[in-house]
Amino acid sequence: MMEERQYKKKKRFSVFIVFLFIFAIILYIILFKTSLFDVKNIYVYGTRSVDKSDVIRLSGIEIGSNTLKINKSAVIKSIMKDPYIKDASINIIYPSKVEIKIDERVLAAQISYKDKFLYVDTDCVAVQLGDYNNKLPILKGIEVGKFEIGSKINNLSNNKDIAKLLPLIYNKNIYNSIIVDGSKITLKTNSGINVVLENVDDISYSLNFSEKILNDLEKKGYSSGNVLIVSNGNPIYTP
Repeated sequence: MMEERQYKKKKRFSVFIVFLFIFAIILYIILFKTSLFDVKNIYVYGTRSVDKSDVIRLSGIEIGSNTLKINKSAVIKSIMKDPYIKDASINIIYPSKVEIKIDERVLAAQISYKDKFLYVDTDCVAVQLGDYNNKLPILKGIEVGKFEIGSKINNLSNNKDIAKLLPLIYNKNIYNSIIVDGSKITLKTNSGINVVLENVDDISYSLNFSEKILNDLEKKGYSSGNVLIVSNGNPIYTP
């Protein structure tokens, strides 16, 4: 009687193992040998200057590839090779959709470097070495030294005033050059009126104050002179 019970127990266990094996094979076929988990759509969000097709190319993900085989960290690392991309994330919506979201770097200025111009973003990162860009102010008075595309330029990021200034002036199309001379920063404008900040503690407040005066002067027809703030004092206009 005991032997019969043991035999039935072993038989049930063997049937269970066979069933489990068959189930694993069926599951493997469904997951990896059918088109159910094939990538059918790739969506890219957050692009401005970077082409969406370039993001997809860098990701290495292709239509028809298996979503279960996508290595998210490897995809992000590959996408981040583009110096214009500041951050990236990937979301897989199973079974067949992939979403890639990127955060692009924002160019703030350019620095003359040999016979080219080095574009830098709001985080003092070297983004590209190219020709003169008439949409970017030229930053003068700071030596670049050694740099690596996609990494911060030490001489810029270590200058606290410039590090604070770059995020404030990007995309304004007001300034054509920024001249650094110690604690004195001169921002030359397209209208001809300069903004001069010397030894100020709050760059953001001082620049905002100066720009309001600059705007008022331009409305009144002024086209030369300086708006000067020294040591957090009141702005002074000198023709």
